[in-house]
Order: sequence, then C-alpha cells, then structure tokens
Amino acid sequence: MHGASFLSTVIQVFGLPQWISSGYDHRSAVPLLTQGAWAQFNSSLGGRLHLSTAHSGPCSTKAALLQGLSFENSGRELASLGPAVTAANGGNNAYYVDARSTADVASTFRFVNQTGVPLILNNLDVEFCSSPLPNSLTVLTESMGKVDYIRSFQPRQCSTIPSSPAISFSPGAPVTRIYSLAEQKGVTVVGPSIRTAADSGASFLKDTTSVLAPTLGSAIDNILEIEVVTPDGEIRIVNPCLEPDLWFALRGGGVNNFGLVTRVTVKAHPRTPVTVFSVSITPSQSNTHRILSVLSQSAIDLAKVGWGGYVSASGILLVNPKLGKNVEKAMDTLSTLTSLLQSACMKGQVVEEKWSSFESFGSWLQSDEYKAVELFIPPLQADHAISSRLITDTLFEEAYGKEDLVKAVATPTQEVDSWLISLNLPYGYRHQDGSLSTSFTRAFYKSPWMVYFFGTLKPGMTKEQQLIKYSAVAKADNFLRYLTPDSGVYSEQADLSEPNHE
Repeated sequence: MHGASFLSTVIQVFGLPQWISSGYDHRSAVPLLTQGAWAQFNSSLGGRLHLSTAHSGPCSTKAALLQGLSFENSGRELASLGPAVTAANGGNNAYYVDARSTADVASTFRFVNQTGVPLILNNLDVEFCSSPLPNSLTVLTESMGKVDYIRSFQPRQCSTIPSSPAISFSPGAPVTRIYSLAEQKGVTVVGPSIRTAADSGASFLKDTTSVLAPTLGSAIDNILEIEVVTPDGEIRIVNPCLEPDLWFALRGGGVNNFGLVTRVTVKAHPRTPVTVFSVSITPSQSNTHRILSVLSQSAIDLAKVGWGGYVSASGILLVNPKLGKNVEKAMDTLSTLTSLLQSACMKGQVVEEKWSSFESFGSWLQSDEYKAVELFIPPLQADHAISSRLITDTLFEEAYGKEDLVKAVATPTQEVDSWLISLNLPYGYRHQDGSLSTSFTRAFYKSPWMVYFFGTLKPGMTKEQQLIKYSAVAKADNFLRYLTPDSGVYSEQADLSEPNHE
C-alpha cells in the first residue's frame, strides 16, 4: 500500500480532520473556546500551554515567498517561551504546547479532536513566519531533547532483525548533542553533514544526505524504529514489523506529515575513521569546466569507493569513511583529479590543497577543518531561491550526457548566483543492499550526484526581483530535467515550480 494511496488510507483509518491539512482555509470559521476550556486543558498538561507572542523581527524573504508573497513583517510567530495560560487568557489568541513527553503530544491530539481547534504541525527547523490562526494550537517538542545510547537494540516484534547498538532521540534534540553522545560512546551515526541544515534531530528525517551516505547509506536508511503520535491521538511504534505503511511513509515523506514524530532510533556503527581532501580554487567558468569534466568521468567509481562531499565553483571537499585513514590509497582513487590540479592549465588557480585524516567522523565535525565546509557551500537554510536535480547513473554512462551535464552546471542563466554538487547520496550503498524500501524517489538511490542552483534573495528586494531569482533557478534546472527525464528531485531543496511535483 505504497505511493499516492497512502495518505488517503491514513485519512480513512485515522479520521484525519479537515483542519489538520496544509490546505486549511484561513477564512473559514474557527471554533472559539471559552477561557475555562483553555485553562482546563492547560491544567491537564501541568501548565505547559502558552500564548504565542508578537513577532518583532522581519520574516525571511524565502519564508514569505513560500507562504504567499504577501507578508509585510507584521505576522506573529510562536515563541519558545511565553506566559502560561490563566483564566484571564482566552478569546482570539493562538497557543502552543511546550511538550515534555509523548503523552503531552497525545493529549494535545485528543484535545483538538474533541474541540475542533486548528492544529499546526511545524517541522521544527522551518521558520514559523505566518500569523497563527486565532484560537489555534501548535506543539513544540524542543524540550523533548533527551538522547540515549542503547548498547543492544532490536526493533519491537522484529525477531528476524539482529540486535545492534543504537542512538535514540527526540526530533527536538540538537544534532550536536546526538553527535557528541555518539563520539563519547565510540560509535558513528549517519546524519546531516552541514550544521546549518541540522538544527535538530528532525534533520535525520528531513536532511538525510551525508558524506557517509555512499558507504553507510543515508540517514533514513539507518533508522531502526520511530515513535509517532498519529492524528487519532494514538502512540504508535513504527518499524519494519509494525505499521509497515507508516514505516514506508515516514522515511522520506517528511517529519510531521503523517502525525507528530516523538522518537527516532538509528543504527550506531563502529567508530569510523575518515580521510578528507579539500582544495580551494579561483572561481571561473574555465576552471569549472575542467574540474567537472574530470569528476564526471569518474562519478560512479568515486561513489562506489566511498567518496562523499561537495563541489562548488570555489572548492572541493571530499570525505571517505570506506578507506579509513589510508591517505595513500585515497590519493590513488583521486589521482585523475589531483593530476588536473597540478597541471599547467591550473597553475595559479589552486589556492590551497590539503589531505588529512581523522579518528572518526565525529572528530572531523568538531575540528577546525570542518569549517572549510562553509567556505564552499551556499547555506541551504539561508535566503536563497533553490532548485535541484538528482543526476542518475545512466547519464554518466554516455559521453555526450556528461558533456551536456558539465555545460549545464558551468553556464547557468545570468540570474543564478551559485551552484553546488552534492556527492552525499546512497549510490554506493545501494549496490550493497537491493531491498531498500523508503518513500524517497527511486532516483535518490540511482544518482551519484545531486546538482543545486541558487539565487540569492537579498534584503530589500521587491517581490518581482525575488520572483526573477526563482524563475532563474527553475530555468537552469530545465536543462537537467531534459537530460534526466526519468530522475527526480530531493524534496527538501526542490524547485518551487517543479513540474513533476508528485
């Protein structure tokens, strides 16, 4: 029961109310509860119901565009803390629950089912910019930040799956805490490689690409079990043996699209040493052509030997956990690239080239060298118009396909400000396991590369100027769509005007 029919099945089984959907009509009538009803609900939560506070700063231009291109910085947002609701509160307000347990979340779902109060599910690391509905309610799980190491974990009622070490956490837990505990326990967990895209544990369900993915799989491939509260207020344990439809949907279908996820347990691998290669380059169209021509020739092979990382106009960062700390062997696998960098045509174009090795993935994340990531990569969570395309392996098997790909990336439209290639996909891992069953597009597992185009949304831009940027990245992506008609996009950084949005 996979694919488009799943959501309708959830609605039929769980009785999903109309007001919980993203298509809620703000103009429709909203139940207005009495002050006593809100106070009683607050009492049942131990005083953890709060009023939202007025938004004092500007909403991001990207968030405004995503929510209708109509905000003038006069909205309200949900505060992380606020005055507790008392009998004096009530009326035309918006509220949030500072959930401290799964039981708090379940109580909230039952409350909205009983009262018809609109419930807003925020995906934790997405800015809440729009004005909350009057008399509406949301749930914040930042306070549910506990992270645990489990020496031997087996998914419930899954006797055929062997036990393994695991890390378990709430989506509200900071990613830094998750990585720190893994490092402390001498294990490695697969999660986001860019801190700016990884504010919370929700990123393990959303931003699932990782420099470890070619070797160990993406973050969702490493999930062992999920705890979720579904719209009927039930707490459900989801794994390969329990709730198979939710197991399929939650791994790739978004964090809170099928309920509110309250716990994620992921596989903990043995401590993984890594070799890192980084090079800074003078940005130019000719340099881009040379470097991408070489990398496109070996894209499939590099993925299979474990190289993850990023390529941009100003630099290359590659990380390999499969070769461990064997720098000499790692250099052999990149010999074509390093030969180009040392050639006469690149003389004076290489600013800095560096090889290094680390005892673990976690120690690299905590190192000063990790900061090099931010020098190359446009921040995926900043104000950018973004489009992306997964580049499947069939394109790399054809000479003309590789040539056209290089041209498309090196010479985008004028309004495109930057581009990025991510090698952080589970292509190499895909060849180790043919039984993958996540709800990501199949192209996610068939692609050695993912290409991004960015248009910077600067403060003070008019709506028309912002739309030009969105149009430009969409246009740049059109050629990639033509080259890869059977591919797809990674939903978290997809083009807003993606024609094949399903």
